[in-house]
Amino acid sequence: MRGRILVVDHKTPTPDQDSGSASTFSYLQILSRAGYDVTFAPFDLAHAGDYTKAVNQLGIKTLAAPDWPTIQAVITAVAPRMDVLLLYRAPCAMRLFDLARTQAPATRILFHAVDLHFLRMQRQAEISGKQAAAQAALAMRATELDLVARADASIVVSQYERNLLCELVPRAPVHQIPILREAPRRESWFGSRLRRRRDLLFIGGFEHPPNGDAVHWFVREVWPLLQARGFAHRFVIAGSKTPPDIAALASDTIDVRDYVSDLAPLHASARVSVAPLRYGAGIKGKIVSSLSYGVPVVATTVAAEGAGLQHGENILVADEPDAMAREIMRLYDDADLWRRLSANGLRSFEDLFSLAAGTPKLIAIMDELVASPRH
Repeated sequence: MRGRILVVDHKTPTPDQDSGSASTFSYLQILSRAGYDVTFAPFDLAHAGDYTKAVNQLGIKTLAAPDWPTIQAVITAVAPRMDVLLLYRAPCAMRLFDLARTQAPATRILFHAVDLHFLRMQRQAEISGKQAAAQAALAMRATELDLVARADASIVVSQYERNLLCELVPRAPVHQIPILREAPRRESWFGSRLRRRRDLLFIGGFEHPPNGDAVHWFVREVWPLLQARGFAHRFVIAGSKTPPDIAALASDTIDVRDYVSDLAPLHASARVSVAPLRYGAGIKGKIVSSLSYGVPVVATTVAAEGAGLQHGENILVADEPDAMAREIMRLYDDADLWRRLSANGLRSFEDLFSLAAGTPKLIAIMDELVASPRH
């Protein structure tokens, strides 16, 4: 056994429904395959049916109600037997951190921010202009910086966010590992010819507020410009938990799919994927997913931030509606550009975001923490 790890996230990962879950599940895969003794506890302690079974099938023990009355009981009873406690997301970590330090003083705490919540909230507040939202962002900033300062180590996915934390909490050990995904099987989509690829694609779970805002902004500001340029193809919107206001956008040319279990057919029929986010943080799963399928992406600056991608090489970046419409049309009209971005995107996925690329980084962090318990 390489070491004992207790992982706590806000819920059991649902990797087919949201990017954050896919990232947590990837970590569970990596740690289990590397020989760690891993235990997982969702903050809500809910048994999630097939999703819980999927975690168990990795060889990971899961803790849930009614066997455990509270997550605090899990920390009190289980954390002292662990080498490392991996706490995801500030809203969960802040409620467990002090208890873990008290009950398990020798256990190392690794905080995974997922994305810096305060950065996303701050950007949302700037768009909305709401003072209450700005105050909430400041409160979250204090919480996240405190967690980073007191944890034995922290992980963020974005290089931008690591640089920011190195400025704000200069003595804290902060690591950057991009979001990680298993490479999709190629046989179902890779041979799709360019002339058969027509759809313009957006993927994103709508429990995450930036996605709904992005779709509305795109349909309101960019879609009319595309149509005025003679764009004659569909805009396909796919994402779990689709709210009524997004479903209402459906028309002859806008196809709202809601939850889709298999992304391969979507990407096989897509010419271009868009990530028109106006605010957010971290690295965007929709971008990484499209790169893994060889579908070029047009994204805003904030959507592409911190991912190590370069405009014109493996992604196209545009913030203004006219610029975004222009870049989308370029990918429809220029087959050589499409093929270059497709090939470079696949290469970037393998080099940056694949499990093979990320595993050594995560294992190095875990091995160091296991080898140096607190005293």
